[in-house]
Amino acid sequence: MNLNLLAYLLFFPAMLALAVGVARTCHRNGRPWMLRLFDGDAAFVDAVNNILLVACYMVNLGYIALVMADWERVDSPALLLATLTQRMATIIIALAALHYQNITVLLIWSRIRNRSRVRHATPTPGIEKPGA
Repeated sequence: MNLNLLAYLLFFPAMLALAVGVARTCHRNGRPWMLRLFDGDAAFVDAVNNILLVACYMVNLGYIALVMADWERVDSPALLLATLTQRMATIIIALAALHYQNITVLLIWSRIRNRSRVRHATPTPGIEKPGA
C-alpha cells in the first residue's frame, strides 16, 4: 500500500503552519530587539524585519518543496512515521540554524556600528574642548 499521499497531506500543512508560526513570532518579537540594536531607527528596522520575514517564507517553502520532491515510497505506517519524523526534524533544525545565523549577523553588524560611533566620538588626543 502506498501511503505517500497521506504523508504529503500530513507533512505539508504541518510544516507550513510551523514555518508561518515561527516567521511571525520572530517578526513580531524581533522588532523591539532590532530597534534597540539600531538606535530606534524604526523605518530601517521595519524594512529589514519585513525583508527577513519574506525571506524566511521563501526559504521555508522552497525547502519544503525540495523535501517533498525527493520523497521515497512510503509502504507502511512505520515507514510513514519514520519518514515524517526525519523530514520534519530536518526542516526544524534548518529553521533554527537560519534564525541563529540571522541573530548572529545582526549582533555583529550592531557591534561594528557601535565601535564606529565610539571611534568617531572619541576626542583626538592633544585637542582640548572649548571651555575645558
